[in-house]
Amino acid sequence: MYKHRYWENKPHGVPDFPLYIYKVEHQAGVHSILPVHWHNEMEIIYLAQGTATFRIESREFAIREGEALVVHPGELHLGINEHDAGICYYSIVFKLSWLSSLQVDRIQELFLGPILQGTARLPALLSASTGTPPALLDYVRQLLIRFEHRSCAYELSMKGLLLLLIADIYQHGLMEENNEPINRQGHEYNCQIKTVLAYIEEHSHEKLELDQLAAVVSLSRSYFCEFFKMQTGMRPMEYVNFIRINKAASLLRTGSYNVLEAALESGYHHVSYFSKWFRFFMNMTPSEYKAYYSSGL
Repeated sequence: MYKHRYWENKPHGVPDFPLYIYKVEHQAGVHSILPVHWHNEMEIIYLAQGTATFRIESREFAIREGEALVVHPGELHLGINEHDAGICYYSIVFKLSWLSSLQVDRIQELFLGPILQGTARLPALLSASTGTPPALLDYVRQLLIRFEHRSCAYELSMKGLLLLLIADIYQHGLMEENNEPINRQGHEYNCQIKTVLAYIEEHSHEKLELDQLAAVVSLSRSYFCEFFKMQTGMRPMEYVNFIRINKAASLLRTGSYNVLEAALESGYHHVSYFSKWFRFFMNMTPSEYKAYYSSGL
């Protein structure tokens, strides 16, 4: 199931290899497969099973099995499953500067520098149906395979594959220029939602009230509810419960927590209330969820 944090202010991988790949699986009936969040790394989302809709900032992409999305650092993104079928996707998260040259050379100046500076952008959608060359998606699949097997020097091959991916995007003329003027109102909304999401992440185990969340961004209760729903697709307290339930699910998957312990650790004091929200988001009871992952299926 879900393995991300919601404001991912944490390293992915280790300092000397800042890349990690997360496999995320959801059974049929789970609507929200990736809550809105952002991080300072680049991310490639590859859909291995099913169909899903992802939103990156204000753009929506309906993707199917074998297609991929590119999320740039700092971009808010979320994912939903609108079909009654299971979902499996991979998130390849890496620090963009890790690909940089140790010295200023032609590669850095002409190709990597513009991406790091935000003046050039990789295409958001990699799909054969929209003309993406097959080799680009093959590079993504090779990243998944090499990370899974982790053979000798896999780190070197993965860095090479990412550089090949970027090189071929340039070669095929798919790199996008980012010359759009800043939308000041949109930028302000973006900052506000990031602020409140960070606050929820930090205090999710505590008692949270609607007025308390609205005060974080100095908005009235009614306007905050409208603003939050517009930005995330969820009501504020629904999102708080979603955060808590995903934390509880993560604990239950470890096998080290029983249902009561997972509920308490996630900010719930009544198991019945916890179970109600767990079934709402996960389409099964906490006990069924724990048993499912304990079975190794």
